[in-house]
Amino acid sequence: MLVRWVVLLVPLLAACRQTAVREDASAAVGLARGPELTLPSDWKTMSPAAFEAWVLAALPEERSTPLEKNSLRELAAALDQIATPLADGARDPLAVRAAVILGRSRVPTAAAVLIRRLEKRELGPERWSDCGDTLAAAALARFPDPRRYAPRLVPLATGSRPHPDLEVRVECATSALHSGFVEGIPFLLQVLRIDTFAGREDQRDFAVSPTTAWARGRAAEALSTYAGVPVTYRFDGSIASREEEAAKLEALLRPSLAPVTAPH
Repeated sequence: MLVRWVVLLVPLLAACRQTAVREDASAAVGLARGPELTLPSDWKTMSPAAFEAWVLAALPEERSTPLEKNSLRELAAALDQIATPLADGARDPLAVRAAVILGRSRVPTAAAVLIRRLEKRELGPERWSDCGDTLAAAALARFPDPRRYAPRLVPLATGSRPHPDLEVRVECATSALHSGFVEGIPFLLQVLRIDTFAGREDQRDFAVSPTTAWARGRAAEALSTYAGVPVTYRFDGSIASREEEAAKLEALLRPSLAPVTAPH
């Protein structure tokens, strides 16, 4: 389900890599400002296909779309509703739809709602409960001037009080790294070493479940992109191959982790 909604955010990544010098409450840097959007009354209940079609039409990637005040409040409330099924019983958390809308809005007020949700550091009861929060973290890398939000993502990825959900934490580290904030690299390398012999030496501050393929694959993608190399890590590869890939990325990224020495 998460993959289905991620495709609505992915096209924004290339656009957000442009250099931005400022962003205010009225418009996103480098983007035309569209008319203010009011949510349709059926945005929560329309079919997934209808929702996708509406999002693509109402929130095009080539512009920023401010959200009407009451709609913004409604979306903020929806982010907290992590397990709202559709009438047919399908798993379609309302928070996922809210995160998609806010992410494609690409205005500072929408980003503020997303980051405030993440800073609640909530762990959902189901394996898929984190879909909305994972998308919220991913969306923040797709806003113009993503460095504006990265300093608040770093404490969610590393430090004394990171996000308790592994997938969300990985995405927070990934979005921060996209903006050049490297503090989460050691954590992402530990994620790569899950279920390897080398990983036994890691002093982790996170729990490991039997289902870490997505987190490991996403960490590999983020680290490879930052290192400027193709993604060759396979989350279903042998222990030896996964250890080799993790070691290769660690060697490539070691200079990024070296402390800066002040000139004498």
